[in-house]
Amino acid sequence: MDPKDLFRHNDEVRDNETDSAGIVNNANYYIYMAHCRHKFVKALGIDFDELKRQGYNLVVAEANIKFKNSLVSGDEYVVTCKVIAPNPGRFAFEQEVIRKSDNLLAAIGIISATCIVQKTGKVELPEYIKEKLGLEW
Repeated sequence: MDPKDLFRHNDEVRDNETDSAGIVNNANYYIYMAHCRHKFVKALGIDFDELKRQGYNLVVAEANIKFKNSLVSGDEYVVTCKVIAPNPGRFAFEQEVIRKSDNLLAAIGIISATCIVQKTGKVELPEYIKEKLGLEW
């Protein structure tokens, strides 16, 4: 898979993901996006367990989600994910959650991530991770 491709993951809202108003609780959108990101990263050939064995943790540094329209129980949706490089030394994932029945945008997010060296706590992105993510800075 090319890291510049738009990755898509399909899913369905489960009853337990809704709140007392009958709509998806905002925290679940973070989970939807995280699940999609993990599938995307894995499809690119990045293994979280292997990174950990090598002494690195790939972590979220910042998450900004804008909620546009609500999903309800039973809604089928697609989460999209693509890598963006907002500035040298950083990378992020641009993501959307879209209701499939009418292509209505439910949420859009920019999730910034980084890699931390376990022993030192310093930020360091291994070269092979940069290559797999298609980062060119």
